[in-house]
Amino acid sequence: MADFLRTNNVKIVGHLISADMKTGARKDTGAGYISGNAVVQSVIGGEKKEFEISFYANEQTQDKKVSKLYTSYSKMNELVGKKVEITGELRENRYYSNNAKQLVSAQQISGRFVRGVSEATDDVATFELGGFVVSELTERKNKKDEIYRYDLQLGQANYAGNAMSIFTVSARPSDIDIIKGLQSMYRAGDTVVVNGMLDWVVEVVTKESDNVGFGSGAVHSYTNRMRSFWISGGSKVVEKEEDGKYTQGLIRDLLSAYKAKDVELMDSAKKNSDGDKEIEEKPPVTSRQTSLI
Repeated sequence: MADFLRTNNVKIVGHLISADMKTGARKDTGAGYISGNAVVQSVIGGEKKEFEISFYANEQTQDKKVSKLYTSYSKMNELVGKKVEITGELRENRYYSNNAKQLVSAQQISGRFVRGVSEATDDVATFELGGFVVSELTERKNKKDEIYRYDLQLGQANYAGNAMSIFTVSARPSDIDIIKGLQSMYRAGDTVVVNGMLDWVVEVVTKESDNVGFGSGAVHSYTNRMRSFWISGGSKVVEKEEDGKYTQGLIRDLLSAYKAKDVELMDSAKKNSDGDKEIEEKPPVTSRQTSLI
């Protein structure tokens, strides 16, 4: 049983606008499963947000009974157009992009429980995430050299403690008190919990071509999906192992495993045959390292 902090909760309330669920059978065992994606639209602060949520469940439980999650997901289409509450967790999807020629990490919502709720229920989109600080608060600037957000990276082990995910959560430049708290309290290697709001905006941009010899130019539409994870609060630093603190030894092992997975993903995607790559050995965590990777 995991004895380190693994808080990872997401809650979305809004109208279910689509649900694409499909059943299948595993090639190795023949066991049945259901998987797919749903989209929930929430109106928060007068603005529309769209959340894409993935689902997966085996057909049978370990004692060979039909899974309640399988049954729930198979009936999800009946809730389309209605207000729902979905709870789940954040998941890191990490892969090597041959187009960008680099590793890409995307944060996704993995749904678990779905239920219909009253139309009077307030729309919400919140997260609570715990782990150890991989990289202290770092400012991000645009092309005009303006700070548009501050990022904090948290590492979280899997249940077995032999692999990890890295999540990026952010603070708005206008959230002065949040920024001060993060900068003064959280150091690389600290075990902490943060909570906040999910801000996922879908924007359709229409642009007319300026390469026009006569008449009107061709019109093209682009869809921009902006996903932010805004911090609204955080815990004190966890000081005791019995309270879930990540030890220096565990952090070193998790970072080493993470880097090894990076090498595996790159080699698999590029079909590289130039021999093994060396995995960087991390020094012990110190209080003034600002990043562990």
